[in-house]
Amino acid sequence: MTWSSRRLPVTVAVLAAVILSGCSGIPQSGAPRIGQPVEGAGDPEVQFIANSPEAGASQEEILRGFIDAASSPREDYATAREYLAPDIRSSWDPDFNVIVDEPGVRSYRAMDERSMELTVRPVAEVNAQGEYTEFAAQTSLTQGYVFTKVKDEWRISVAPDRVILDSQRFNDVFSSYPVTFFDPSWTYLVPDLRWFPSRTSTGTRIVKALLDGPGPLLDGAVRTAFPEGTALTKNSVPVVGDVAQVDLSGEAFQANEDTLQRMKAQLDASLTGVSAINSVSITVNNSTETIPDLTLPSPRVDPRALVLTADGFGFLSGGDSIEPLPGISDQVEALQPTAVIVSPSHDLAAARTTAGVFAVRSSSDEPLRVDSRPGLIAPALDGFGHIWTVPATAPATLMVSRGDGSQSPVVTSWPEASSILSLAVSRDGTRVLALVKVGDESRLLAAGIQRDQDYVPVSLGDPQALAVGTGSAITTTWVDDVTIATLTTGADGSTDVVHQVIGGQSEILQGPDGAVSLVGGTGLRQLRAIVDGGNLTVLRTSAWQVIGSGVVLIATQLGTPG
Repeated sequence: MTWSSRRLPVTVAVLAAVILSGCSGIPQSGAPRIGQPVEGAGDPEVQFIANSPEAGASQEEILRGFIDAASSPREDYATAREYLAPDIRSSWDPDFNVIVDEPGVRSYRAMDERSMELTVRPVAEVNAQGEYTEFAAQTSLTQGYVFTKVKDEWRISVAPDRVILDSQRFNDVFSSYPVTFFDPSWTYLVPDLRWFPSRTSTGTRIVKALLDGPGPLLDGAVRTAFPEGTALTKNSVPVVGDVAQVDLSGEAFQANEDTLQRMKAQLDASLTGVSAINSVSITVNNSTETIPDLTLPSPRVDPRALVLTADGFGFLSGGDSIEPLPGISDQVEALQPTAVIVSPSHDLAAARTTAGVFAVRSSSDEPLRVDSRPGLIAPALDGFGHIWTVPATAPATLMVSRGDGSQSPVVTSWPEASSILSLAVSRDGTRVLALVKVGDESRLLAAGIQRDQDYVPVSLGDPQALAVGTGSAITTTWVDDVTIATLTTGADGSTDVVHQVIGGQSEILQGPDGAVSLVGGTGLRQLRAIVDGGNLTVLRTSAWQVIGSGVVLIATQLGTPG
């Protein structure tokens, strides 16, 4: 069957009027830029209008139109359903699966008089829970469609439960939402990104995802305030004015005040990106609960670089001057370390030297060696004060050290790894990044941290593979609570920084020439690298700028005091 010169029966047009809303998406491409704020305006929310089928359309025109019409989720994909036969019009489930494909490579092929195949090249998918997965290798996907005549017009009688969007249109139609849980100590909120199209049911899907619990990465690593069995009594979250009304089943009725506050905090954070919602009201079996807001800290880091130079160890400020950390800096300087990480309270540091990894405490005059094994990589540290150490050539022998120097093993989840290059714990203490090698192949893995009742790490959950780029990976670091950056080098000596949203998309940024290390701050504008010769560079807009010289190392910060 050949493609007719007649225009497509369905065209998708961007609304001439851009609807301003509070919808928050994560920028996925291009260099970070800061523009002037527009008073009273949120992020623009793009909507598409799809045309209905034309009379006399061919099977291929109907199929192309159906695929295009699924770009419009308005009224539960009402226009796309017009291309379906009555028998499947209501049962077709567009929320079951979304395929994000490479633009411009779709092919349509007639199989017989009543069926066609569509072949696409997927780059990612979103499942029914809104979980986004990027594909490292691109392979073709072929799916079949069957047609029938309805009132002498072709309609689709068999179609897979999915929507197909090219990568650009996906970013216009879908947004990421932080379905939010607590860390094990109920101190920090931890986002579990989900992707949903913007429509009236978005708030309902977010709340249902929250009540269903975390995805595979965070399973067992986070906590939820919602009692087991809690559900929506109305199976929907109506929005009255700009208030989302969440009516919960009786299990929530037994919750005490602290639990209710935590439930509301999770709901507030999870629904914050929905354009029509500015606040949340919780009712339990139609009884409204008055719940005060819960103030929670955010694990941000000091915007100043924490460095070791010939002048000492401390914060770089006022040019090349060093502001020392009381009780910490003198000990770190004496160790002559090759890597340092500092706790949020700035009273504990873990330092790697040629003699092993040492714990440096402001309350002690002498560093304590916690691991003397040879070949240790740069240590990691979590907010509970545990120091993580592992030799490069023995990635399965991960250990954590407590305040008294005692050690215990952590069961890893990368049995196929032959070596490990980098290890980093998230600032909320729920996830670990591991840059490992399997033979000659670099792999970047994220895994949830399982802890005992004293918050001591005991094992890691099933790993999630993340983007690592095409170069040779050197190190990885946390940028914030949901994004990471990995430094890679090419065969020609050039460097790239792979910027990855966990549960989202990745992009490649140009790295600074000769970079040998990379440390995150709070956001991309605080991403710093040391280059050959000791110059300290920072990412500014689309370029790396030198902000210091004579730097021996830049330390990783887990946060700020208080």
